[in-house]
Amino acid sequence: MPKSKFERDRYLAIIESMAEGVLLISHKHRIVLANRSAGELMSWISPLKGSRIEDVFSSSALPGRIDKVFATGRTEELKITSYRSSTGDEAVMKGKGREKSYRISITLLEGKYAVMTITDETMMARMAVVRQDFVSNVSHELKTPLTAITGFAETLIDEDLGREEIRSFARIILKNSLHMQRIISDLLLLTSLDRTEIAHSMESTTDTRIFSEVRAYTQFRAEAGNIATEYEAEGFTLECSESLIVQALVNLVVNAISYSPQGRTVRITSSRKGEMAEFRVADKGYGISEEDLPRIFERFYRVDKARSRESGGTGLGLSIVRHIAIIHKGTIKAESRLGEGSVFTLSIPLR
Repeated sequence: MPKSKFERDRYLAIIESMAEGVLLISHKHRIVLANRSAGELMSWISPLKGSRIEDVFSSSALPGRIDKVFATGRTEELKITSYRSSTGDEAVMKGKGREKSYRISITLLEGKYAVMTITDETMMARMAVVRQDFVSNVSHELKTPLTAITGFAETLIDEDLGREEIRSFARIILKNSLHMQRIISDLLLLTSLDRTEIAHSMESTTDTRIFSEVRAYTQFRAEAGNIATEYEAEGFTLECSESLIVQALVNLVVNAISYSPQGRTVRITSSRKGEMAEFRVADKGYGISEEDLPRIFERFYRVDKARSRESGGTGLGLSIVRHIAIIHKGTIKAESRLGEGSVFTLSIPLR
């Protein structure tokens, strides 16, 4: 420990300014010193100084690791998952995605104290899970059409087939190839949206012009599904990436068409709400359950997997809409009831 008051004050100032949590612990597991970050990282309200380590950490492994540092002089490192007063698997079960992950390092100081540093790795841990799930989902989504393409191509090579059978198999191969192309195109679009590479493409346009583009892209799909579409534009000017807003609304309209029984109507409207432009896509389709609603903007999440694949959906459409809303500093909201239909509202600043 620093000998002079000047050295001690400088030492304490450095510790206090650190982003990592720092605890100085005695042989008896008593906390002698704690910086502000330690309390903030672990959401502790009570003063840490003077408390025993067992009183603030529920990890049973931690006291033993501290004793080991005092006994051997070697640095100990461990990871702790916590949710409120729970740790480990119990924290994962109770937290349901809200648990926190910490990396802890314990080092001996002058043989008298154990210095514990606490680093919050929650976001890193969650990003690792997201990446793992994303790779798994992409692999699964591409495997299904690829298996069909491979199987029917092998049959065309190995079997003596009639002309109609060949044409039928070729159509299946083409359908699955196009589905893979749509998945790859959507993934590339999501990648560009993640990098927010559209700041330069903001332009002045109108809701009427946007609706004209959306209608052109979706009318065939609506007629094929025997779905009526009604457009009602208020008539205002806004600044946005027109191509991306059109993309977002096309995704919402196609989604509404795909999840509506034949003979129903999808209504697309626009209005000004203060400084915001609001686009609404309402249908009287199958609706979304309360359980599924919070997850519909996740990548590859499908409410009805069979119907989505049958309609050619990639499971990325609503995730793309969400990213487009974020880039425009706007929001996307979904309201729905099973059997009654859904309403999606995209709101973005007018300027």
